[in-house]
Amino acid sequence: MSRPLRIEYPGAYYHVMNRGLAGQAAFVSDSDFRGFLELVEDAWSRWDIQIFSYCLMDTHYHLAIRTPMGNLQRVMRHIDGVYTQRFNRSHKRDGPLFRGRYKAILIDADEYLAAVVRYLHLNPVEAKKADDPADYPWSSHRDYLRPKNAPRWLSFRSVLSGYRSRKHFHQFVLSGNEKALSEFYSSKRSPPILGDEDFVAWVKEGNFPASREHVGYETAILKPPVSSVIGAVAKIYRVSEEDLFKGRRGQRNEARQVAMYLIRQLCDRSLREIAEVFSLGSYGSVGGTCSVIEREVKLNRALRRRIEQISKMVSSTSIHKKT
Repeated sequence: MSRPLRIEYPGAYYHVMNRGLAGQAAFVSDSDFRGFLELVEDAWSRWDIQIFSYCLMDTHYHLAIRTPMGNLQRVMRHIDGVYTQRFNRSHKRDGPLFRGRYKAILIDADEYLAAVVRYLHLNPVEAKKADDPADYPWSSHRDYLRPKNAPRWLSFRSVLSGYRSRKHFHQFVLSGNEKALSEFYSSKRSPPILGDEDFVAWVKEGNFPASREHVGYETAILKPPVSSVIGAVAKIYRVSEEDLFKGRRGQRNEARQVAMYLIRQLCDRSLREIAEVFSLGSYGSVGGTCSVIEREVKLNRALRRRIEQISKMVSSTSIHKKT
């Protein structure tokens, strides 16, 4: 049986959710909840997505997001995949964590975005985890009420702009879900589109790509070629491009390491593909190198500045190039 279509196009809005396999907990400790939100922030910084709302429960999560690049699959593959790896490592387990692929409902944002945000924020109340959504620590509702404490990646202003004040938004949420929306979500086979007849017809007649698990289209068009990263790294580090492909036994080659890291970050290449670029026999060493740079960039301001310079240079010079 073939997998259902994923409707993707630049600027699409989604309600995304996933549940733990066989009803098991997907979040056990506070560090699990925090780690998942860190990955959401990571996806925001990598792919420029917008996150309007989130709610993390013990056994599942909800996100209301927009994908300007039309690359929902890539974003969610990163979030679900990396979170599963970290959860398994932290809790000494292996195998899949979620029951399958995430579920994504395409949203007619003009009509339903605020209602979906309300639905997400009411999840803890419906599950009797809190009497007031503002009391639940792992949803974005309290961020809407106290914007100064909201994470930088949360796009709450566009939703709040439809209300006279934060108090009025809170009252809107407390008023409860509309019956039609509750029935939509309670359906065992809820449709993949939440919108009126005109929106559904527009989606069905659209010329944007609707694909099964296939990210080649968006990678080819939106990601820079490897050659752009190699050229930018060589320029910033003032070395030849050939030097980036040479390993130095017993010596560290930071420029080479940064090149591997940025090819993974910016070009969306697999560890195996990066190993082939640098003629390495094992892709495990690439993963180790990327982890080292990822840790160091948080602590080393000079390294962080170099990587920011390289990233800006790549994005400004390689929009239409291909490897």
